Amino acid sequence: MTVSDLSLFGGLGSALDAVSNEIAQTQTELATGKRVNQPSDDPAAFAQGATLATQQAALSNDVALATAAQNTLATADNALANAANALDSAIQQATEGSSGTLSAAQMATLGQTVGGLLAQVISAANLQYGGTYVFGGNQVLTTPYSSTGNYNGDSGSNAAVLSDGSTLQLTFNGAAIFGNQTSGAIGALVALQSALNSGDQAGTAATLPQLQAAVAQIAQARAQIGATSSTAAAVVTTDNSDLTTLASAQNDAVGADLTQLAATEQLQLTQQQALVSLGQALGKLPLINILA
Repeated sequence: MTVSDLSLFGGLGSALDAVSNEIAQTQTELATGKRVNQPSDDPAAFAQGATLATQQAALSNDVALATAAQNTLATADNALANAANALDSAIQQATEGSSGTLSAAQMATLGQTVGGLLAQVISAANLQYGGTYVFGGNQVLTTPYSSTGNYNGDSGSNAAVLSDGSTLQLTFNGAAIFGNQTSGAIGALVALQSALNSGDQAGTAATLPQLQAAVAQIAQARAQIGATSSTAAAVVTTDNSDLTTLASAQNDAVGADLTQLAATEQLQLTQQQALVSLGQALGKLPLINILA
């Protein structure tokens, strides 16, 4: 009997250690929501979970890039719409100015209006979003156009690169869209303003085909941006769906049943308390009963 008392003390200590370790593991799983938190928990599941986590990170980054691209492109399209509206107004001014019914003073007044429209188009071309000039090509930190319509950008472009290697164009060659002092929308407006200010009806009429071509060029740029924006939207939709699937697979591989774990923790804590109570009871035994 006395030998069994001593053995019981040793067994009790081992049991307390074991249940304490089990409680620590359970509480770790409850805190992380995972039954696999390190390779030793389940090597195969840990490797699968790591692979899934890498895929999730890539798709999450793609969603962030595509969402940012949508915002940039929507802002760019709005700027182009403003430029198109200015060109439509300029066509009205050119039509009126070339009618032959206006005096030189009246044409000069129209010229002042066109000057405002030119400034409006240059402002659209100098769009800056998120600290980046959208219509300066690769020159994202340089204002694309001077106040007189001189182009300071280049013919390049910047793009967001997704995890599959595909790209979403974010900046554009402004000269190909708006032209410069002698070409495109800006060149046509400069010429129209000059013709109106000098009372040149023929010169005013000559700008009409240029203005109409500029409207078409703006429309083409908007179509390109719209297509890229649609691609970005599709990326967001598809990748969010894939992320849901991956999250489910991740949970299957390494996730924990939190309801079951909570019940297990309560059982383990009860076992621990019972062992502690037993230890306290054994502590009341006479020392001679233990050592005899």
